[in-house]
Amino acid sequence: MKNNTLQPGKGNIFTRHPMMTVFVFTFVCLFPVMLTRDFTPSNELRYLSIANEALADGHIFAFYNHGLAYADKPPLYFWIVMLCRLLFGHHSCLALSMFSLIPAFVITGIMDKWVMKGKSAMDRMALAGMTLTCVMFLGTMIVLRMDMLMCMFIVLALWTFYRMYSGDGARRSDSVMLPVWIFLALFTKGPVGLLMPPLSIAVFLAVKRDWKGFGKYLGLKTWGIIAGLAALWIGCVWIEGGSEYINNLLVKQTVGRAVNAFTHAKPFWFYLVAIIWCLAPYSLLLVGTFAASLLPVRNTCVEETSGQAQSKVGISDTSDASNCPKQGRSDLEILFLCTIISTVAMLSSFSSKLPIYLVPVFPFCVYLFPTVLDRIGERGWMRWSVGIFQILLLCAGIATLLFLSGSVTIPAAACLLDEYSFVREAPVVNAVILLTLANAMGTWFLIKRKSVNIPALLLSAGLFLAAFSASAVLRDLNPYIGYGSICSRVPEGTDVATIFLHRPENIDVYTGRQITDFGDDPAKLSEAVKAHIELTGENVGSGRPLTIITRTSRMETTPELQKLFSEGTVIYAGPYCLTTISRK
Repeated sequence: MKNNTLQPGKGNIFTRHPMMTVFVFTFVCLFPVMLTRDFTPSNELRYLSIANEALADGHIFAFYNHGLAYADKPPLYFWIVMLCRLLFGHHSCLALSMFSLIPAFVITGIMDKWVMKGKSAMDRMALAGMTLTCVMFLGTMIVLRMDMLMCMFIVLALWTFYRMYSGDGARRSDSVMLPVWIFLALFTKGPVGLLMPPLSIAVFLAVKRDWKGFGKYLGLKTWGIIAGLAALWIGCVWIEGGSEYINNLLVKQTVGRAVNAFTHAKPFWFYLVAIIWCLAPYSLLLVGTFAASLLPVRNTCVEETSGQAQSKVGISDTSDASNCPKQGRSDLEILFLCTIISTVAMLSSFSSKLPIYLVPVFPFCVYLFPTVLDRIGERGWMRWSVGIFQILLLCAGIATLLFLSGSVTIPAAACLLDEYSFVREAPVVNAVILLTLANAMGTWFLIKRKSVNIPALLLSAGLFLAAFSASAVLRDLNPYIGYGSICSRVPEGTDVATIFLHRPENIDVYTGRQITDFGDDPAKLSEAVKAHIELTGENVGSGRPLTIITRTSRMETTPELQKLFSEGTVIYAGPYCLTTISRK
């Protein structure tokens, strides 16, 4: 990247504190999203329900979801959810989001301190913005999952190792903190946190042929501390959950997912494709950088010519070549390469695969770029690998504005606007305008300045500003995100039944009582209503009123539901509807 900005320590507050500038800007832009959005049914609502059950039953190490053992995840993140519930008296999306956002800032800050010493403020902000707006990394910052927290501990572990290896900034406590960080990664998400740092370190040491390093960095002290902490954890789990829970934790959830997944099974090559779109909108730049880093190191000496013809004899391999330095890969570049390759290979060997599992490699993918840039210099393809995405987003933004204004009609999309009418509102239009202007400015700087940093920074800033503006309609979007809106309309004192819903079992977080899910069987629901029984299974004669929640589209096309819903008032929220009927 060209050094066309002030160096650290000079200029205004933004150039003196570039990372703080990026973090504050990011927080302000994402704050409305974290404050107002609903919880997703797939994972977030389940974590909240598990935390509620743990608090009610007094569990700390063994967790259950509606009475069934939930050994999928270690306890650290559940402790965080439980603590926030105790502190705030309810589940706060904003508070829980901090445990994804702050780790993302810590990761970016560490990578900046690790890689970007002596770089310009603009370069540092551009790399930080790129890291935070890689599409999957950005999504992981917003959702309530333990992946970003695990990623933070992994980065801390590898940074600690590199300090020990290079001696640059090494501390006496590093030999203890390395295994502690590895254990905390394990304690946050599971086996990937345990395997990724040691595997990356082992591959790096093997490439460097530093065989003694295995004993120094991955020796008895390291594994002893990890084993001791793990034994303490497993012992507490055994005391609370028993041997059956231990078997579920260590065999089914660990070995089962790795060898013969019962969920998320994908082919071996899945991540090779997924990583490309996960790194968008910087895919071309980062994949190209990875390829450039793998290419054989060439002699970069610049030979000056006198303008006169030189004979081949005059260019000897003995005199000039000895004075021409060969610039090789730095240890940092090699470590990042080893981390990326070994982690993707490891994850690909597991049967269970999801794109979000790649999150720990993204910081190394982004910050591999400046290490390669220092070695080979800035190339034209680097600029245009960012420019292509900006031009595409610019064209897409213009087309979207024409469509929203009614100047262009797209029949396939027109019907969507009838349901999602809030898309035409000013906040969404402003979001598209901001993103379009940012990409237009980025393209201009790309052509005029011929640099990567300003266009990359404008692209990331445009994405954050668009998110900030569009968040104003998030309350209208919430009914499509989760069940909070429809559940807020459930009357008190009724039984609750669900049908044709995705993972509805955890909406007890909203209703405050257990529900009965009838899956995709409307006939069974009709029989339950006719039988005059409580959904708990107790025959109590008349029974309490019954609230039925379903998808509007299924209610309108299912005769059994049409009959049931005709008996009461129908209330709608987004794609869902409910009715309450008396069972006499």
